[in-house]
Amino acid sequence: MKMHDTRLLLEEMTTRDVAERIGGGWRTVLVPLGATEQHGPALPLLVDAAHGRETCLRAARRLGRALVGPVVSLGHSPQHASFAGTVSISPATLAGIIHDIAESHARSGFRLVYFWIAHAESNATLQATLPWLRDRWPGCRVDGLRSLADYAAATWDVMGPREGVTPEVAGSHAGELEASMLLAIHPKLARMDRAEAGNPAPFGTLVERMMREGMASVSANGVLGDQRAGDAARGDRYLDRLAEYAAAEVAGIREEIGLE
Repeated sequence: MKMHDTRLLLEEMTTRDVAERIGGGWRTVLVPLGATEQHGPALPLLVDAAHGRETCLRAARRLGRALVGPVVSLGHSPQHASFAGTVSISPATLAGIIHDIAESHARSGFRLVYFWIAHAESNATLQATLPWLRDRWPGCRVDGLRSLADYAAATWDVMGPREGVTPEVAGSHAGELEASMLLAIHPKLARMDRAEAGNPAPFGTLVERMMREGMASVSANGVLGDQRAGDAARGDRYLDRLAEYAAAEVAGIREEIGLE
């Protein structure tokens, strides 16, 4: 493979391209777990899939010798089911998808398959699935985000305030954080003329009712935060911070298994 070939997205490559990369030591593949769900009046359904893929791309560039597999664009999203367009799959279906993707990448010759959580509600299924996948295929480690709580504390909980954005505006779903990232990735898909503020309350005070009764029970427009404050430049910095976290975790796992 020519050295100037900088493609990192698996689906954009030919089978020969992939085989040559793997043969040349590119033995890590990152798999974003996204969703297709409502993100308020201004943002498209693909927000989680978009920032998940972009985060993995940026992390792969930081890591070197890493590719990005096709994003899993469906997740477990029952709390958003009352909003038009949301597509939710069951934990059992998601677990099967995770298994089949890992098996496919292991068969191709990857030595590390890492699943990145871009949709928090899929984390429980990933964590329940990983123990029986981790060493299922000889020579291949299957892994994923180690701690959603640690990740959130180091990124989502603090990125907004560090940029001068209050937690009430940054939000935890479809607020300034996600609006900014979407503007940095796909600005033409954002309908900022429709942007609205949602429920500004801390996520911890809302999550129990939201998971029990659905997002609409805590926010009629599906927004937690204020998407009107979205800014592409901040979104670019947010994505870099997420990628920094992902790359550091993958680098640690590669060191654990002796993979350069």
